[in-house]
Amino acid sequence: MAKKENRHAATDLEQCKRMAKRNRWKLIRVEPTGLPILKVDCIFEGEQTSFMEDDRNE
Repeated sequence: MAKKENRHAATDLEQCKRMAKRNRWKLIRVEPTGLPILKVDCIFEGEQTSFMEDDRNE
């Protein structure tokens, strides 16, 4: 069974580290996206999360 990964885009490695610390996530690796602003994908251990509000409760 593959390990679950939680992926979020960021501008650089430092932002990945800050996201990990703020959310208490373990940073596994960083991958380049090829995009001009959100240049990296931060890959964390665990279930995928979202920063979007859950609008199903409206």
